[in-house]
Amino acid sequence: MWPLLAFLGFLLAAGLAWFARSGDEVPAEMAWGFFKTATLGLVASFVLHESAHAIALKRLRTITHIAVDRSAWRTSVVPIGTMTARQMAGVALVGPLSCAGVGALLWLSGLNRPLAWWHLAHVVFLLPFFGDGRALCTALRTAKGKTPTNSSSD
Repeated sequence: MWPLLAFLGFLLAAGLAWFARSGDEVPAEMAWGFFKTATLGLVASFVLHESAHAIALKRLRTITHIAVDRSAWRTSVVPIGTMTARQMAGVALVGPLSCAGVGALLWLSGLNRPLAWWHLAHVVFLLPFFGDGRALCTALRTAKGKTPTNSSSD
């Protein structure tokens, strides 16, 4: 996500420079709104999501390592080891549901409803074409056998 943050940081700097030169604060306020939304909504919600996965994985003795899969636009944790179907389902659920919980608190408190939606939107990651949803589907399919499964979470 760093390219987005770098771009928005550049826009913010340009808006502040424009404000210093002209006295017109509108571009700086707009850039600040975009930057704040990206950091608190997009980045912070994904940090919470992946941190929740990592905390859950740290509690499992059969997970020997947690790798971080990182690209310019995405970061996710990848467990090394084995998990039962139940453990896999729990790890898959904890990331999106932790964000949904924060989103619900933000919504109900009325503190910041737009920010709440960024967090609440993480429930879509439980759909089967996202990593958490695929892991949850795999866990549900293998639950009948109750055998440990090689792990992979998003």
